[in-house]
Amino acid sequence: MSLDPFSELVKKNDIDLLKKKYHEKWKNFFFNPLQIGKQPTELTEIRDVILQSWNRSKQYKDLNPMIQGSVKNISDEELKEIRGKSEVFHLAQPVLKQAGQELSNDKHVLLFCDSDGIILDHYGDHPVARHIGNSVNANNGALWSERWAGTNAIGTSIILKQPVQIFSSEHFSHSCHEWVCSSAPILDPLTSELLGIINLSTTSDSYHTLSMMKTVGIVNQIERILFHNYYQAREMMQNIYIEAISKWKNQIVILCNSNGEILRINSDSQIDEITSLMSLIVENNEFTTKKEWENEVTLHGSQYQARYKKILWYDKFIGLIATLEKKNRISHSTANHNHYAKYSLQSLFGKSEAFKSTIQLARVAASSDSNVLITGDSGTGKELVASAIHQASNRSDYPFIALNCAAIPKDLLPSELFGYVAGAFTGANPKGSIGKFELANKGTLFLDELGDMPLDSQVQLLRVIQEQEIIRIGDRTRIPIDVRVIAATNKNLPEDIVAGKFRKDLYYRLNVFHIELPALRHRSEDVPLLAENFVQKLTIKKQHGPYHITDEAMGLLRSYSWPGNIRELENAMEYAVNFSVNGIITPESLPKHFHNQKTLPINTVKINPVNQAELEWIKQALKRSKMNVTDAAKELNMSRSTLYRKLKKMGYDIKSLN
Repeated sequence: MSLDPFSELVKKNDIDLLKKKYHEKWKNFFFNPLQIGKQPTELTEIRDVILQSWNRSKQYKDLNPMIQGSVKNISDEELKEIRGKSEVFHLAQPVLKQAGQELSNDKHVLLFCDSDGIILDHYGDHPVARHIGNSVNANNGALWSERWAGTNAIGTSIILKQPVQIFSSEHFSHSCHEWVCSSAPILDPLTSELLGIINLSTTSDSYHTLSMMKTVGIVNQIERILFHNYYQAREMMQNIYIEAISKWKNQIVILCNSNGEILRINSDSQIDEITSLMSLIVENNEFTTKKEWENEVTLHGSQYQARYKKILWYDKFIGLIATLEKKNRISHSTANHNHYAKYSLQSLFGKSEAFKSTIQLARVAASSDSNVLITGDSGTGKELVASAIHQASNRSDYPFIALNCAAIPKDLLPSELFGYVAGAFTGANPKGSIGKFELANKGTLFLDELGDMPLDSQVQLLRVIQEQEIIRIGDRTRIPIDVRVIAATNKNLPEDIVAGKFRKDLYYRLNVFHIELPALRHRSEDVPLLAENFVQKLTIKKQHGPYHITDEAMGLLRSYSWPGNIRELENAMEYAVNFSVNGIITPESLPKHFHNQKTLPINTVKINPVNQAELEWIKQALKRSKMNVTDAAKELNMSRSTLYRKLKKMGYDIKSLN
């Protein structure tokens, strides 16, 4: 796909002839479609990039080829606000002003646009600037995306994220046929995010083959400034952290970036919970304009006073410094245990509706003191939810005791639950033993795999829940207890009740709050979030990284059926990190069985006309390359990962196109 109009140097004398021939092509395409390409010549063959853009431009009902350039402008107030917030615009000023001076007598105008194609300012030859402003509305505040101006260098470069030159009648708008425009995107040096567009325009009579080279050169200068600027910002953040740990020696100090990823921390304790906390704080940052604030948080059963301060660079939020100070509010009677809940509601990740409903019900359950029954497939996180409910409840200062009913032999389960006195049975501890109910006094007892509990133990459990007292095995003394029970199972208890395997009265005693956890295959939109979270935890644990999951690998993760649910995903990401190359997790990094999976059916996606044209463009390239993704991506001037992502977005995968 050629991004330049001519494959060879064009002489000045040929310009007028080429303009006429290009105009005929333009007229035939928009007003006489049957004539397209009947008599192509080497010089006048319309480029694919132009045809694709023309097709996109035709889809907009309020655009037609006779428009006068851009048909939309923003207000002066909006323009002022966008300029003030654009970091790249301010950093690029020295380069833009220097280029403007060089172009002042060169019959070129330089336009600086943001990532939406809005012209923020112009530089260069003033008469040319006035002329282009009056003739096609290339004024400050005008929108030059394809959506509002049709095919043009700025808008087409935004879509392609590549330099592109548009000659004369290659423009969609008839009024733009007088102009030759060269545009190149300004990309974030670290993330490749589109930050803005540099455009050089001149009349076709003044066309110069070096215009595109000049445009790319200006962009390269700006990107070098951005790269240097980012390292200055990172150095400033490190200095803030060093100052903070010197000032607050007895507190936990955390430095994180604008994505909530922890960069530095002076404590190894509660790292999982702190990681979750910072991700949540940064995620909610958009809802507050405060630069500093405080709140109370619970970590590993302890209360902390948390203080946060935003780190700004050119008024842009780039990170956060946080300090956590432990509060001495837990009494001695409740502090003499180490059975804390490991997870909080903030540490549970997901954005799917199924997950949100689960968390909302868990919050309600946490505000109550009633028993809870959690059901769901193995690996869906039943213990995590139980832990989070306990930590969010008024019992959080007291023990969280977990017991897997399936892991204890039938004969030993009563002694595990209720304890025993010395000599209660052969092999018993000579000093006796405290049971799980006593250990959980004033706190929460989590009974996992409840469906595997024998019937006789179910009778004993029901009595304890009803009476709130226990009798140790081999004793007669009644011991009062205050315990909340959260039970979990992957079995269908109503069916087991009918089959005589589970007591109906115990079921109703426990099933006050019923929380059913969805299988991971029913919340596939949460897979990327969970996968990234597991990778982040492994990065901190290994103190090595960062690790990046490619789009192709993420596509496999999303399409997998996950019979082992979240637990299987966590194991898969640990495997992938160990087999990644240079920190890049590719499909080859994943366990072997992922490559033999049958992908889940892709939902039908409604494709707008612009995406439909782009899809056809991609499909044709794949067809020409005989479904070779690497060759097709090269022809389309995009990476393999971008091609996969675009197809995924439009509801297709490579196999479906074969």
